[in-house]
Amino acid sequence: MILRAAWVLPVVGPPIRDGYVQVLGDRIVAVGPADMRSGPRPTVPNPQPPAPIPQSPAPGRRSAESVPFVDLGQAILTPGLVNPHAHLELTGYAGRLGPGSFWSWLPRLVELRREPGQIEREQDAVEAGAWDSLRAGVTCVGDISRRNLAWPVLKRLRIRKVCFVELLTLADHPPRDPDELRRAAAEVEEDALLSVGVSPHTPFTVPAEQVRGAIQLAAELRRPWCTHWAETREECAFLRGESAALPEYLRELMMQCGVRSPGQSPLDLLETCVAGANPGAVVHANYLEGGDAARLAAAGHVLVYCPRAHRFFGHAPHPYRAWQEAGVTVALGTDSAASNENLCLLEEARFVARQTPDPPPAETLLRMVTLDAARALRLADRVGSLEPGKQADVAAFPCSPTTDDPIGELVRRAPRPTHVWVAGRQVF
Repeated sequence: MILRAAWVLPVVGPPIRDGYVQVLGDRIVAVGPADMRSGPRPTVPNPQPPAPIPQSPAPGRRSAESVPFVDLGQAILTPGLVNPHAHLELTGYAGRLGPGSFWSWLPRLVELRREPGQIEREQDAVEAGAWDSLRAGVTCVGDISRRNLAWPVLKRLRIRKVCFVELLTLADHPPRDPDELRRAAAEVEEDALLSVGVSPHTPFTVPAEQVRGAIQLAAELRRPWCTHWAETREECAFLRGESAALPEYLRELMMQCGVRSPGQSPLDLLETCVAGANPGAVVHANYLEGGDAARLAAAGHVLVYCPRAHRFFGHAPHPYRAWQEAGVTVALGTDSAASNENLCLLEEARFVARQTPDPPPAETLLRMVTLDAARALRLADRVGSLEPGKQADVAAFPCSPTTDDPIGELVRRAPRPTHVWVAGRQVF
């Protein structure tokens, strides 16, 4: 299959005007500029002369003339967008909780989730959230499931996913300790589009030794991990020893479950918990200290910033630009539809460009929702850019016939895609 469009955005190189992406099976085999007279012209490093086309193609192979050619016209081809942080099961609570403090939002969310029919409601929400993502051009999602109930739903949907099993010691249901976490991770049936991940929830809902155990489990399984960290000022104060900084409704439960202040800064604690394991995704990190940036960069962690959720909870401006300047890889995520307007990653990029101080250039914002986001899920060798050998996760977005700035137009308009392919197969 050859996809041709007015613009192709490889992410790892400059935009290609009148370009194409050639797909064979589930992989990209060539990317480059098209030639009106001779058709697509591959531009791969040190290309080898093509093998002669046999007169009678071997079984299971096609002659060159039979390769499907799809002319998308005035469209921009991009890698499928990658959302490194979502809670799809919370899609069913979209619009039911208004903006405000995280600490007032949290107990209201817990109350909503306890309404009758939770399992069926949230599994339906997972499917709805996955389709909302696909319709926004998101072909890969890092999804966190509280009770490990999302993966059977996602398994039957053609979207690439890392299904993070969440450890939450304060919860009413498993996984609540590393042993339950291990058993839950073993239940997840991986396939070409589904892999398992591990997520210790936060350092105020999971004891430090169990956070460490979860991250070590991820290292043992050779799978990604992510965690919510330094999300609020109160959490950071608690970690440093001010136990009374957290709301009273949490403190008694924390004591019952053995969650106590470690008396460390957020990054000191994180380094203790990682203890030589693989780098992971540190979600939010709204209130890490300025001097932590170099250490975070050296450790190789990816910081996941969720801009519109950040605004929803009324946080101070995020220091992500300082992190980027220090060498930290920063990706954009959506968080949940219960703390956001929708699950559209391009709208996150547009929000950053329009409403945050000192926004990065559009090229950087595109990378933050593609290749850098794939790095957060340890999938950058498979997705996040249009390169020969990578998985054929591709999205086509409409564009103006006069545009000379396709990346800027994507970020300014945040259009919905006209076509989406996952592993070489068209989803819609």
